Amino acid sequence: MTVRESILRYGASPWHRIDVYQPPQERVQSRVVLFHGGFWRHDRIARDLEPMAVALVGDGSAVAVVEYRPVWDGGWWPGAQDDCTAALDALAEQDAGWDTAVLAGHSAGAQLALAAVAGRSAGRRLVLLAPVVDLERAAALGVGGSAVPHLVSRHLAAGGRCADATPRPTAADLSALVVVEAAADQAVPTELVAEQLAQWSAAGLAPEHRVVPQARHMHLVNPERAAFTTVRELLIATAGPVS
Repeated sequence: MTVRESILRYGASPWHRIDVYQPPQERVQSRVVLFHGGFWRHDRIARDLEPMAVALVGDGSAVAVVEYRPVWDGGWWPGAQDDCTAALDALAEQDAGWDTAVLAGHSAGAQLALAAVAGRSAGRRLVLLAPVVDLERAAALGVGGSAVPHLVSRHLAAGGRCADATPRPTAADLSALVVVEAAADQAVPTELVAEQLAQWSAAGLAPEHRVVPQARHMHLVNPERAAFTTVRELLIATAGPVS
């Protein structure tokens, strides 16, 4: 399989990078933008999703994996969020077809994916994998240990609230919202996923919810795990045709 790789820069920091993986031009059937997790500290980085990206290229998708600043290097809220919004703009400036890409965020990357589209009324399609989005509840439940308090520390010091960092998209922002839960997730509790689903339903977003049996947190983004088959199928089904 031929995979064309390139790097798109979207800012001054070395972290302001998008890794783009594409099949031969005549085989591009859809586009996917991935946002990695790692609790905003970069316990994970964009390159960790390269196997996932290459697997999706094999299905005919062009894939962009967004890198952003970690908390310890300028990513305090809203820094990483602003990076992800800028990354989407840079992709669209390079090729307007990226405006129709499905966006997939894993763990804390789900918060960034939602934040990047909230308030833009663009009708984007999102697939959230083991999402950590309601940051106030995540902090209360101890998800990620000190990750959420660290992310919002400067905002809190300036008089802000933790809840300010939770994106609140409207129906105009999203045309599809798919939430994938790993049944044996050791990092994101079912309680948090359930509460987030209830919030999105109350906001009129009509989320589709899938639970992958026996899957753990990282299995959702690992092509060598059986759980990835479900993720792959949902991304294909959610992605619109290439434009």
